[in-house]
Amino acid sequence: MYGGSLKKKDLTHVYDSAKILNEDFCHADQVSRLALALYDCLVPARHHGKQTRRILAAASLLHDVGWGITGGTHNKTGMEFVLHDRTLPFTPRERILISLIVRYHRGALPKRRHFLYGDLSRRDRKLVDLISGIIRVADGLDRSHMSIVRSVSVELSNNTILITCEGAGRGSPEQRTALKKADMLMKVFSSGIRIRWKTVK
Repeated sequence: MYGGSLKKKDLTHVYDSAKILNEDFCHADQVSRLALALYDCLVPARHHGKQTRRILAAASLLHDVGWGITGGTHNKTGMEFVLHDRTLPFTPRERILISLIVRYHRGALPKRRHFLYGDLSRRDRKLVDLISGIIRVADGLDRSHMSIVRSVSVELSNNTILITCEGAGRGSPEQRTALKKADMLMKVFSSGIRIRWKTVK
């Protein structure tokens, strides 16, 4: 579907790079795990394939690399880092897509006038919107940076995405933050979002 894909060995390199670059790698790893779980639940409805999943894996691992770089907001700094660090094993297309996803994992929604985003094909803009939307929610579900969410599942019904989280404690901060960051995913699916919490020991 998308030209050039990350090979398994390249994902290993991205994983190793993310461990070095992230100030809080445990958080990046948790967000990646949650994002992939959400993607796997949502993907049948959107008909995306394995290449998109690989891009999601790389972008979620790298979403917070900007915290370790001085200057600017961390999402835009992270975008510039992904664009210019040639040690990251991306094709030119992957590099642009992943850098934009890093930018849009927080903050303002994408606009056609934004740098690089407006030059994408319609298909690639939809890909950036989908993956960014998923990572925003996954990031919110680790608001405490304590990996309290152990699993997620998704039900689609009545124009609503119901995300069920199993985790320790009541999960109120995670629920609230994920809902605040669900704006892009709601736009992508034209659906509302509910988050249900199940406490497990």
